[in-house]
Amino acid sequence: MHLTIGTRPLLAGMAAAFAVSAPAIASAQETSLQATGMAPVITATAGDTAQDATSSQDAASAAPKPTTDTPTPWSLAAAAGISNRDDGPNGSWQSLALTRQIGRGYVRGSLMRYHGTLMQADTALPSDYLVGTIGAGGNFDNWVVDGWASYGWQDYGRISTDAGKRNSTGAKGSPYYSVGGDFGRVFALGSGLFATPTMTVSYAHGRLLHPAPEESEVIDLETEEPTWSSAATLRIDHAFGSEGKQYVGLSIARAWTSNAVSEPLVRSREEAIEAAMTGIMPARHIEDGWWEIGATANMRITDKLGLDLYATRSFNALAGNTTSAGISLRRSF
Repeated sequence: MHLTIGTRPLLAGMAAAFAVSAPAIASAQETSLQATGMAPVITATAGDTAQDATSSQDAASAAPKPTTDTPTPWSLAAAAGISNRDDGPNGSWQSLALTRQIGRGYVRGSLMRYHGTLMQADTALPSDYLVGTIGAGGNFDNWVVDGWASYGWQDYGRISTDAGKRNSTGAKGSPYYSVGGDFGRVFALGSGLFATPTMTVSYAHGRLLHPAPEESEVIDLETEEPTWSSAATLRIDHAFGSEGKQYVGLSIARAWTSNAVSEPLVRSREEAIEAAMTGIMPARHIEDGWWEIGATANMRITDKLGLDLYATRSFNALAGNTTSAGISLRRSF
């Protein structure tokens, strides 16, 4: 016997990994150009489309950091962004990141809130993620490396149906965690141009909530959503301005996830009984690969104040293509 619980296969999406850093894109004169924690990093576990932040690591923001002789080793960044999936609900996020520059490396802590909505037929499941992340990395002789670990909580919120809004009859939320890293190499092309190929790998684990049919005696159940993700990216950056401290860049990435679509399945009566007892039902996870392009701008407004902008667009994604954009304001001290 083969049963599918739920109204249709789910688009498992928003990343359970919220990185505090992205690959550094830098000239030899800069300690590093790693991102300021502006955007979620992609893995696909719950909430929005699988590629919602893939560019995060590669196209999010590559903000110049102070050189080693600059007496401002600390920086605080406030950031916000949106993601819009074609024919689907939008997502939004806000974050704060505190960075300490140590020689040509850094350590960083960040806190991020992500709001997304998962659609299941005519049922909308809005949820909020609150995620804390620690990370470290840097630019060492033009080899760039970053690593991070995140832990957070997803609040499922009120389920919206044709009959109105209601609370979950099962779990009200779930924890998740993620770890990841990236490495790359900066190549000077001359005339202020730099090329940086990078490779990123991450793992995330979270859950998805699946509402039971209305007026049924079945409680809302969850599925486990383990997810591996990777991306190979090529960035081209141009440094300009009197001191070469302003940057604009373009990137192209090939991304992959082990969990682009999550389909809850109950294949026997025994599995149905176990799911009712544990609140967790089995699921089938479908992998996917897609392309993504991005653009960034990293500007120094003053010696201690910087502005970072990014925008990305994904193509040929199984869970639906997404356009994302974000902004970050950095203050060094």
